Amino acid sequence: MSVSNRDGKVAPTHPRERPLLELWHNVNFRRYYIAQLFYSGCYGTMRFLFPWLIVTLTDWSSAEGLVLMAFGLPALLVSLPAGAISDRVDRRTLYVTWTAVSGAIIISFGLWVSLGDVTPRWAAVVALLLGCTMSWVAPTVNAVIPDLVGPARLMNAAALQNGGGQAAQFLSLVIVGVIVDRLGVGQAFVIVGCASVVAGVLMLRVSIPSTRRAGSMSSGLWGDVKLGARYGLATEPIRSLLIAALILGSSFSVMQTTMPRVVDEVYRREGGAAALLVGTFGIGMLLSSSVVAGRSNMRHGRNIAIFIGVGLGLGQLIVSLMSNYWAAVAVMLAWGVNAGIAMASHRTLLQGNTEPAMMGRVMGLMMLGFAGGLPIGATMAAVLTRFVDGQTAMSIAGAGTICLTLPLLGRRSIRNL
Repeated sequence: MSVSNRDGKVAPTHPRERPLLELWHNVNFRRYYIAQLFYSGCYGTMRFLFPWLIVTLTDWSSAEGLVLMAFGLPALLVSLPAGAISDRVDRRTLYVTWTAVSGAIIISFGLWVSLGDVTPRWAAVVALLLGCTMSWVAPTVNAVIPDLVGPARLMNAAALQNGGGQAAQFLSLVIVGVIVDRLGVGQAFVIVGCASVVAGVLMLRVSIPSTRRAGSMSSGLWGDVKLGARYGLATEPIRSLLIAALILGSSFSVMQTTMPRVVDEVYRREGGAAALLVGTFGIGMLLSSSVVAGRSNMRHGRNIAIFIGVGLGLGQLIVSLMSNYWAAVAVMLAWGVNAGIAMASHRTLLQGNTEPAMMGRVMGLMMLGFAGGLPIGATMAAVLTRFVDGQTAMSIAGAGTICLTLPLLGRRSIRNL
């Protein structure tokens, strides 16, 4: 059996206790988990809906990358102060406020798209605005996990949150793809916006304990940002994990940017098929993350050396070589299984080696890498597709990812973590 303390954390009292059952009995974590599934689904669908909208508006192949660059650019500017603010204010209020604002913007834009007056230029402006609002939430989504669970269940909670969040991002694409085919892209934006509002409402019932500590804050916001940046970039293995996040965010964005046009031009299929293809990646992540979430211990250093250092880049390289749609789906499923293990270990090591009072700022640095990699990857895709086709662009990104991450994460000091 297990005992819940006053802040909702679950303390295991028996070595045979099942981790997933403990987490589900933690009321605060359960409510948070369901809310972040809605949030993650909204964020993931934006990275699909904007490129698909642009495909319907223009034949210029670089336009999708430019619009996604606008969506991801705010993460480069907002993630660090958002992480610092997360360490200063009530995280629940921060989460609820910005998810509601994001939902209102998405709904309004969806109605505008339905009227047929949107141009690629205005889509880029809205993508930039929405990127700002959603970037304020991202560090908090990850920083609250150590607040809600005990250290003994950090790996399990991180795996469950990561797998569920990533699965929500990609599986929601399947639902949105059907909505696009049946109702249109404008209605899809409206429905996703409503889901963002639901995420905020669900979070209202979550109680998040404070982790502030004397000496962890400076006299001002920008002082906190500098303090967090110095801490993250001067501390191993945090520094290597943050660099890996930037590489992976950039690399994966190349696939997300180019895949809609590959599905349209190479596989000759519609939006629903494009969503299913990318969504299969989420199914794989959900499967492997669920297995990791039920384990008591894993060799995380070895995992990131293998499944990030080799596996994530190799997955993109292989899928880029597929000329058959269903073969590409199979590769995406295997790639997702690899990613579920990789990212669960990455998140566990990052959070497990971070001081609680610095958690928001380190998560801001992590989001600076993953989300901030979006404009970098989108820019790479826009440049590459001027000279090569989308599949070749993915091949280049996959090979480059292996060349960068394997030396970084294959070191003995990292493998032995």
